[in-house]
Amino acid sequence: MKSPFPGMDPYLEARWSDVHASLLFAIKEALQPELPNGLRARTEERVVLEDAGGEPISRYRPDVAVVDIGRPQPAAGGAVATVAIPEPFTVRFFDEPQVDRFLQIVDVTNGNRVVTAIEVLSPWNKSPGRLNEEYRRKLRDYAAGDVNVVEIDLLRSPRGRLTVTENDMPLERRAAWYVAVRPAVMPEEWKVYPVALRAPIPPLDVPLRETDAPIVLRLHPLIERVYVAGGHDDIDYSKPPIPPLLSEDEAWADQLLRAAGRR
Repeated sequence: MKSPFPGMDPYLEARWSDVHASLLFAIKEALQPELPNGLRARTEERVVLEDAGGEPISRYRPDVAVVDIGRPQPAAGGAVATVAIPEPFTVRFFDEPQVDRFLQIVDVTNGNRVVTAIEVLSPWNKSPGRLNEEYRRKLRDYAAGDVNVVEIDLLRSPRGRLTVTENDMPLERRAAWYVAVRPAVMPEEWKVYPVALRAPIPPLDVPLRETDAPIVLRLHPLIERVYVAGGHDDIDYSKPPIPPLLSEDEAWADQLLRAAGRR
């Protein structure tokens, strides 16, 4: 079953780890046959850790949690009581390392030189702390290396710690999500595609080598594919998404979901 939303489904943000990995693979698969001779799309990943001096961004549930439920209270005479006295218990979670996944288009005829980087943002890219600083440093390295950048932001968290913020865009062009493209030939300029809640995700041009014409990335059918292939039709649309929608968008979404029989 397809998503009831006409474009990006805001409920997918709560399942971003799965969506992120699937979307990167779908983008690579879509771009590969469109690339000119000598260029290949490659997915890359690295493990990144927040050091003790950085501001923690969140807690993640690992495979194993240590749970302290307290000890049974002995009854009179030394026997163990059949009804335990209620006590608070402690659940301890451990910080998980973050996996930075991204896509690179490389020139295999030129020592696998990186031509274009495609970054699908995760929450920690936009959150305070060293991991955001590392992402911004990576963007500076791309600029120094004459690498094109495509930044896909399908998370509604604030963009204040990114290069292009909401305040850089006119009020009439602000949207729920954004895709920003920075060509290597003009590293001081970003081409921003607003992604509205109530419309399909627009296609965008992906820049390559200076001698190549851009290729078109159609994100909308890829998001639809990720939704279906990931089995996300089990989403409970009776509850508000996380984060919640603006009041006027929530009213529109409620009507949409009721019409689709999903609420």
